[in-house]
Amino acid sequence: MKHPRTLIREAVAARLSANLPKVDPRISASRISIHRSTPLFAGKLPAILIYTRDERIEDQPNADPGLRYRKLELSVEIITSGDAAAEEADVLAQAVEATLDADETLGLLVEGTRLTRTEVDQGGDGDTPVLAARLSFEVSYWTRVVETPEGALPLQALYSWAPRIGVLHESEYQPLLDPAGAAP
Repeated sequence: MKHPRTLIREAVAARLSANLPKVDPRISASRISIHRSTPLFAGKLPAILIYTRDERIEDQPNADPGLRYRKLELSVEIITSGDAAAEEADVLAQAVEATLDADETLGLLVEGTRLTRTEVDQGGDGDTPVLAARLSFEVSYWTRVVETPEGALPLQALYSWAPRIGVLHESEYQPLLDPAGAAP
């Protein structure tokens, strides 16, 4: 069973892999990674890194104690190089934002996704500028501990629509599906 954060990163990668090549044909699935620690090489730029930075558990006084409302900080980092690095990063950032705005629940995987900020850093050695544009998104979703014969597994992601949340509406929560269509 994959953790919901992994499912979220994979869902974002799938959507970007489907849409970004229309904006920049150099962007393919091999240039989109769900790990921050992916080594990058000048000849393989632009590249997209998708990773999580922070996650808060929100207080929900009327919710079942086993239900957890999570706010995940998801980063989509665009790395470009060359004389047009800033322009390339801006075009790709606009496409990332539009792609995630078009499906803010990631196919009902999460309650919602919203852009919270964009940060741009520039560096590089010598004549080749390198630019990193990081788009930070807040991803909201619900989880519950899953019991199996082997014991408790980390979490099962669930969804319901406000205002039908909390203990009184527990029977209405539905498990989320992973991108392959199998229950987590």
